[in-house]
Amino acid sequence: MVDVSFEINGRTVQPDSMQDVLDILFLKHVREKINDSLSSVCCAIHGKKPSVIVRGSSLDSLNYEVSGCCKDFVDKVRKKIK
Repeated sequence: MVDVSFEINGRTVQPDSMQDVLDILFLKHVREKINDSLSSVCCAIHGKKPSVIVRGSSLDSLNYEVSGCCKDFVDKVRKKIK
């Protein structure tokens, strides 16, 4: 499983901590889609999985920040997640 975290308006949030049920479902859907896209991806050199931070000032403006063990792997993950 890929490590996916969320940061909305500068604060780290958990999907279940959101007030609105639709927001909860939306963030869980985003997490599921990222895991579906990246679950089989691991670094061929280091055998590690990527980490993804989903950030935005609101749920309407989310961006993905990918981190991993090496630059080549991060570049590969970024291409796959788009």
